[in-house]
Amino acid sequence: MTKLVTIILTATLGLATTACTSTLDPATLITRDRVLGAKVTVDADVQRAWPARGEDATVTWLTASPGAAPERSWVLAACPAATTVGFPACSGPVFAYSEARGLEPVLKLTVPADLESSSVVVLGAICASGTPVVDEATFAASCDDGSQADQVSQHILIAHDGATNHHPDIVDAPFTLAGDAWDRSDAAGCDGLPEIAAGSKDVLLAMAFDASAREAFTVAGDPIPWREELQLSPFATAGELLQQYAYVEADDDRELSPVAVQWTPPSADEVPAEGLRVTFSFVVRDLRGGIDATTRALCVR
Repeated sequence: MTKLVTIILTATLGLATTACTSTLDPATLITRDRVLGAKVTVDADVQRAWPARGEDATVTWLTASPGAAPERSWVLAACPAATTVGFPACSGPVFAYSEARGLEPVLKLTVPADLESSSVVVLGAICASGTPVVDEATFAASCDDGSQADQVSQHILIAHDGATNHHPDIVDAPFTLAGDAWDRSDAAGCDGLPEIAAGSKDVLLAMAFDASAREAFTVAGDPIPWREELQLSPFATAGELLQQYAYVEADDDRELSPVAVQWTPPSADEVPAEGLRVTFSFVVRDLRGGIDATTRALCVR
């Protein structure tokens, strides 16, 4: 294990999975390369978010960029967690770590068969340029080229007694833009994208979740099953999103549950003559460790 991993885990950094942006920018605005969350998948069943003891799993960090995705550098490590929520402290030694560079920060691990904890915690730092550096005095992480590091943590719940959790599905959810069908596009620039007029009034961005995206589960001491609540987090590279979160409530029993957020396009003086491509990232969480993400894009002229 390298000195950098040892420093991070000794400090047991109490860090959110989404690092803070500049206080001048809304949390929903993507003005720099950022980490939006982490998706844990069981290698034998990628729809499952909770691995069991002895199973292989992969933790993939979901990212967003204002332009083309950069190659990132990271250091990540996993250890038994002292708690299932809150401060991400280790209760035992590191059993998996990764120091690497690539387009997608990832940590592969095998949950110890003799794990006594009910969860695992992953800690680390991710740089969009340069490599992570941790100050031994303050334990603050930065990148060696002076850029900002995303310091990250993620709890992984362990399947037990037949209880498990699957990820919600947003990739296949139908999206609409101002009432019209809105499909995903990875084309560069504005080619083929739906167009919105610069400076126009608020635009409605909507999607709908199938009932199958929300599992039923039981809580200790309560024999009546609960149904998952979904939390949607939208992000955009320009303009202003008027909501940081939107929800499908736990008591929503519809077969198809719509969710919508409003977005204000940038003004005409913020848009170049050739048009401005705006990319949206949508992250959905079931608040039990399940997560999914997708993107959409449009052109402002």
